[in-house]
Amino acid sequence: MGAFLSQLARTVYGVSLALNMLWTTSLMHVVNILPMAKAWKQGACLVLVQLAWRIALMVSPWIKCQGDDDYAEQWGLVLSLMAEVDAETATDGKPPRPLFILANHTSFLDTVLGVAKLPVQVMWRVRTYMASHLFSLPILCTICKSVGHFPVYFNSDKPGVFKVDAEKMEAVEQQVDNHLKSGGWLCFFPEGQMNKTPDTILPFRFGGMKRALEYDARLVMLVFRGNEKVWPLKAQVGGFPGSVRYSLRTLAMDGAKAFVDMARSEANPEEKDLADHEILARRAQELMQAQYDALGDERTGSLGSLSSRLKGDSKKD
Repeated sequence: MGAFLSQLARTVYGVSLALNMLWTTSLMHVVNILPMAKAWKQGACLVLVQLAWRIALMVSPWIKCQGDDDYAEQWGLVLSLMAEVDAETATDGKPPRPLFILANHTSFLDTVLGVAKLPVQVMWRVRTYMASHLFSLPILCTICKSVGHFPVYFNSDKPGVFKVDAEKMEAVEQQVDNHLKSGGWLCFFPEGQMNKTPDTILPFRFGGMKRALEYDARLVMLVFRGNEKVWPLKAQVGGFPGSVRYSLRTLAMDGAKAFVDMARSEANPEEKDLADHEILARRAQELMQAQYDALGDERTGSLGSLSSRLKGDSKKD
């Protein structure tokens, strides 16, 4: 009986997700022919995706998603600080300092839940990197192209091989530069692949860390726990009954460069000869691990204490 109910739950979730993506892509075709600026078209399409995935989760009550008590408060803090950046850019002509959202990656549900739980004003401005083969899949290709995500061209399709086609990526990175310079933000998985051992955060890839330092981006971490149980790694469709917890924490709200300067001031012998991007990757991974571990602690106040600690780190940087 349990197996039957589990399969029924997956079927309902899968059908709901598919139907919602169908009407979403249909509306995207309409949006794309409207006389609007490209950025407005992409933002509108992103909001449509968010609505579709929120509905899919809403009609699947057996998937319990619990955010940290101060999830909305954290986003309020982040958005208020980013509004200050926008104001400085508008009045002083300073280059915009973007927001980078770093998330852990264990399941296809990471993307669905992340999109569903982001504030609309964040969703409007954020873009991500996606493997180029996803731009060829039915339905998903319309979404990828309509929302303005960036393809990543790999030289190998072997798991864990990250060497990219430098020639093709040159044009893509120019698009990313244009997006960031025009006030856009990035959201990505710094582990670079789905983690087969979710309880241990993988080392961060250096590419995103170099980008963060190049633009002196402000960094936050969106971390999930339990996604792989609702949508297992090898399952084509998720929807298994389960509970997911998630939280948002600020990492470097004074910028990636100030964060690294703070780290170097601690004079950790192991980091003496490391490059800035290596230190940023190392420290960010450690803090993401702490955030993930706290999500597994059901005791009242455990997440709050971590929040205070990370806020303190942000003030130091």
